[in-house]
Amino acid sequence: MKKEKIEKRLLVAVDGSLNALKAVEYIGAIFKEDPVLKVSIIYVIPPLPPILYETSEEQELIDWQSSYRSKLEKKYRQQADEILGKVKKMLKDSGWTEGQFEDIALPGRSGPAPDLLFYAEQGLFDALVMGRRGKTKWEKIIMGSVTDKIIHAQKTVPIWIIAEPIFSKKILLAIDGSENAMRAVDHVGFILSGRTDVEITVFHVLDLKPFVILEKPPQKWQEIAEKKMASFMSQAQNMLIEAGLPKEKINLVIKPSDKDVAQEIIEHQKKEAIGTIAMGRRGLSRLKAFFLGSVSTKVLNMIEEGGVWIVD
Repeated sequence: MKKEKIEKRLLVAVDGSLNALKAVEYIGAIFKEDPVLKVSIIYVIPPLPPILYETSEEQELIDWQSSYRSKLEKKYRQQADEILGKVKKMLKDSGWTEGQFEDIALPGRSGPAPDLLFYAEQGLFDALVMGRRGKTKWEKIIMGSVTDKIIHAQKTVPIWIIAEPIFSKKILLAIDGSENAMRAVDHVGFILSGRTDVEITVFHVLDLKPFVILEKPPQKWQEIAEKKMASFMSQAQNMLIEAGLPKEKINLVIKPSDKDVAQEIIEHQKKEAIGTIAMGRRGLSRLKAFFLGSVSTKVLNMIEEGGVWIVD
């Protein structure tokens, strides 16, 4: 019996800025040919000022509130239509059909960050996608601090942050042997299931910094650590193969290094012209900023081109 393909669903947040459109470009180029992937473009309509809802006994003020509410609602709706219309045109121009995407104008309630997360979680989307402004500062992330807030509040929905898009279908899957790393493997396998046009590098940095005081780490320790990680990487490879990814398109790399882990990830990404880095947000301990706990933040700050998928 032929296995039925499960629909993959991405929620792409836009705000009218050029940086938000980078996320749309990235999705448009990388996923256009996936027949079971659907994109929902979402724009959060700003809430009206509270003063327009304050109770009053003055008829003149009541009339003003009613009139101004109507004007602002119309203005905000027009803005939403213009922004979403521009995005839809971008997707159509890049070869997408109308059945592959939809647009959503979401009335704002609690603020862009909680509104987007709530919608993504309640809608059971497979990822929330956003663009990033600038190269290194959290403060420069698109929509003010919205992405920053979303990253820290993230619980179930993977978050994709897109810097300057490069349209490479190479994926670097950074793992550390943790449960969250396995979730990242599962996410990558599902999102890219059935694809034969992508290349995945399962990448682990064997951290030698604790031995920097010595000339080199104990040989036995390194052998044991590499053997243990090789077993984990083989498990990750099998998961990807079971998802329908060709074995010959999956590379396994263990990189012993006394450098910063995030720096090694970024250097490998640049060297191999990789378009996407996928990783778990936390590492072996949820109580500490262990391997990918702090590494994911550093990678987000250091990446200049491409996308970062953060899985929790």
